[in-house]
Amino acid sequence: MRDMNRINILRTRFFASLALGVATLFSLRGEEQDSFRNVTYSDLTIGAECQFPTEWSYSDCLERAVKYNTDIRQTLLSILESDVDVEQAKDAWLPTVAFSSGQGYTNYPVGVSSGSHNLYNSSYGVNAAWTVWEGNTRKYRLETTRLVKRQQELAGEGIITELKIAILQAYLNILYSREAIVIARQTLETSSTQTERMRKLVDAGRQSRVDLAQLESQTAQYRYNLTQAESSLAANKMNLKKILVLGLETDIEIKGIDFPESEVTAPLPEMKQTYMQALAWLPSFRSNTLSGEIYDYDIKIAEATSTPEITLQGGVGTGYTTGGRDWGYQMGHRLNENLNLSLNIPIYDANKRKRTVAKANLARMEADIDRERLENDLSQTIESLYIDLSNNRSKYESGKAQLTSMEETARLVDRQFELGLVNPLELLTAHNNLLNARLEQLQNKYMAILTAKTIGYYATQQVSLP
Repeated sequence: MRDMNRINILRTRFFASLALGVATLFSLRGEEQDSFRNVTYSDLTIGAECQFPTEWSYSDCLERAVKYNTDIRQTLLSILESDVDVEQAKDAWLPTVAFSSGQGYTNYPVGVSSGSHNLYNSSYGVNAAWTVWEGNTRKYRLETTRLVKRQQELAGEGIITELKIAILQAYLNILYSREAIVIARQTLETSSTQTERMRKLVDAGRQSRVDLAQLESQTAQYRYNLTQAESSLAANKMNLKKILVLGLETDIEIKGIDFPESEVTAPLPEMKQTYMQALAWLPSFRSNTLSGEIYDYDIKIAEATSTPEITLQGGVGTGYTTGGRDWGYQMGHRLNENLNLSLNIPIYDANKRKRTVAKANLARMEADIDRERLENDLSQTIESLYIDLSNNRSKYESGKAQLTSMEETARLVDRQFELGLVNPLELLTAHNNLLNARLEQLQNKYMAILTAKTIGYYATQQVSLP
């Protein structure tokens, strides 16, 4: 039973290791660093489906996912809303102008001088107001809205990075499953050939049916392993289709990549260099810096509530009342203009300003603590990646010699089995050892490639596939 689920066990370990290698990359940002600048409403529109490629490359997958991902489209909406907030903050410098009019009707029990018991009067005015000075709060609020918009842009870039990593993982999973199928199929073919040969020997009376039953049982297990490997490939394709937002009716085939050994052993930057490069461009750090600046402006806005406020007001008005001259005469001769400059000096606000400033300072300190946490998490992640890479490369190098030895052993045992010098149990043991070695080496290869490309992503902001 130890070898019955070997392919599934290795596949599970592989997927778990893949997830570990990229678990902290959700805040990374790729070469699309300006992809969320100058967003328009047309960016939210999805055109008609174009013809899908026969074989999807990594870039094909990324382009499709970025266009159809709902989280990205939601981020585009948030950016457009931030644009409105910025324009609204700019509008705070504009004056307000309003037209007002009042219509009145009065009934008197005793007639007035005009002899009428009823009087009608109306008023008309255009009034304007403009804040001359308010402690620069308009300026601070405008800068805050701009910083919030930039944080939304960084959030969108972070989503693209998540997609890049998710697609990379799914892409490598499919490539791994393909090679696992090849190994499973070759193993099954070899086992089937040996079983058929044993069947002929049993018919000739040279071997027992017990030995044949052992080989048939192992062949059935290899056939099951092949089915499991094919199911794994189908599941990995389904996962990639989910990321790409493809329907049930769409089949997907990715381009094959023959990774040379240089992809496993390629030199990478020093750990400290990778850390410093990642520290300079990671959106999470840049967003944290923006949060600190926003809190600084919050402090300034809170402090500005204690400064004087100067407001300029002016207006033009006129009116009409029955009982006097005609409407046109009154409207022209009752025209008046007014101009008023008001000064408001806060004296006591029940400690509102004091409490607001205190909260803003605490929020600023929280941003500094978040920065320390991010730096610590980043250093641990990069160090872990370098340790994993070293282990994966060492396993890969040692696995090459072990695989060569297992292949030679299996070849010799096959020859001895043909000559009747070994029993079926020894034959099965040799081939199971070879299968395990091939799967182990395949796992080491893809783990080394994934880890190296993850480190390269930190260092270069790009995912490169040959």
